Amino acid sequence: MQLSILDYSPIFEDRTPQDALNHSVDLARYAENLNFHRYWLAEHHEVHSVASTAPEILATMILEQTSRIHVGAGGIMLPHYSPYKVAETFKMLEARHPGRVDIALGKSPSFQNVSQALNEDKQTLTDFDQQLMDLTKYFNNDSSTPHRFQHLKAMPVIETQPQFCILGTSENSAERAAQLGAVFVFGAFGQKTIEKQRIIQRYRKQFQHYHPEGQPYLIVSTFVLAHENSQIRAQLEDSLHYWLQRIHYLKQPKTLLSPETIQQKNWSVRELEKRAENAPRIISGDGETVAHELHELQRTFDADELLLFPQLYGEENRKHCLALIAKYW
Repeated sequence: MQLSILDYSPIFEDRTPQDALNHSVDLARYAENLNFHRYWLAEHHEVHSVASTAPEILATMILEQTSRIHVGAGGIMLPHYSPYKVAETFKMLEARHPGRVDIALGKSPSFQNVSQALNEDKQTLTDFDQQLMDLTKYFNNDSSTPHRFQHLKAMPVIETQPQFCILGTSENSAERAAQLGAVFVFGAFGQKTIEKQRIIQRYRKQFQHYHPEGQPYLIVSTFVLAHENSQIRAQLEDSLHYWLQRIHYLKQPKTLLSPETIQQKNWSVRELEKRAENAPRIISGDGETVAHELHELQRTFDADELLLFPQLYGEENRKHCLALIAKYW
């Protein structure tokens, strides 16, 4: 089973966005040497502590600096964009790096002002399922099946196409992925295990219904934190938990704060409650423990692949985390 990485390109306290982007390129090369399968870049807007706002651009930089690892966007929030433009962007990447380009599609809303800025002058938004259908036709160079712009081809016309994936946490997302014959990237956050299993089962069942000759492919995602020093690990957990609590608020931190800064903070009762709620989202421990829990996660959902979020403070801490997981995997 493969392990892959999703990178938010965090901006560390007292560092710059340029540092964050350069580190992402460096970390991708490092991950390739550790034989991780994919390296994806997140898309976030108005989140001050991350530098990855245009994953397709950062993916281009990383593809040029690596040779084997799959690279892509995890993901593109398609309702904000033209499927035609997205198709041509990723087909260009695929033409340059055939067999190594991934695109994962989502529809998560952003802050209201961000959504308005990305969709200015649009009176209505195109249906997400229609957008997905159009995008698949552009990737397949299909002008025979009816869709909105049936006779329009996305250039360049190439023999291969990017790996197509659907992000989601719901039965609706599972149904979409199955109908399209796409990889389903499941965020195992929030729900009870039985609910997660029901969503995944729906994906597999409906995939076989729509594509009886095909094979469903499931990627399950989780935050990870591996370090053999329990004190350092606890400090990194504090930093990560503070970030998770604050990124969706107007008073969010401008950077991913250092453990030293977080140590000076007094956690309120509500913050401690929220931290307890978020704890299941993170697999944390020494390398052997994290590897064991990842195997358990894989077995629980019969995942084909795991997507890891090493959202930790410090370049060396992130590298160390990946090295420990690779060592014990």
